[in-house]
Amino acid sequence: MKHLIQFSLMLIAYLLVFSSPLLAQNPDRTKTIPIASDSAYNKIIQVLQDGGYFIVQLDRPSGFIQTSTYFENSNFLSNKEGEKLIFNFLISPLQAEKSKIVLNIFSIQRRKGGSFDAPNYYDEDKGIVRDNKAYQQIWDKILPLFQ
Repeated sequence: MKHLIQFSLMLIAYLLVFSSPLLAQNPDRTKTIPIASDSAYNKIIQVLQDGGYFIVQLDRPSGFIQTSTYFENSNFLSNKEGEKLIFNFLISPLQAEKSKIVLNIFSIQRRKGGSFDAPNYYDEDKGIVRDNKAYQQIWDKILPLFQ
């Protein structure tokens, strides 16, 4: 009986330790809003355009919006020159006057290698961003439009 209790406690501790980082790695990428998809599409484009995001691609029939922005790195000791974030929005109609927005953010880091006199620049695809903060920053700009 004592071994069963110890095993149970070890199992619970294991699950708590190893499941919490996994849960933290899945950002909230989908939102449901109380507005028709056509109106949502136009409002999202407007707020992104006003916010200085580069509009890469638009496809109104599918509800797809792709934008990007670039952040320069001011740390002189790093070989990272900057980071380009690509935002993919997919706006889908739901029942009457509701829509679903799915957001995926991708990161491409601009790096510098080589020597000081002859640097080489290259882009490193970092894939989909898993940081909740990045998603929350864009949601904070968009969601107030639909309140």
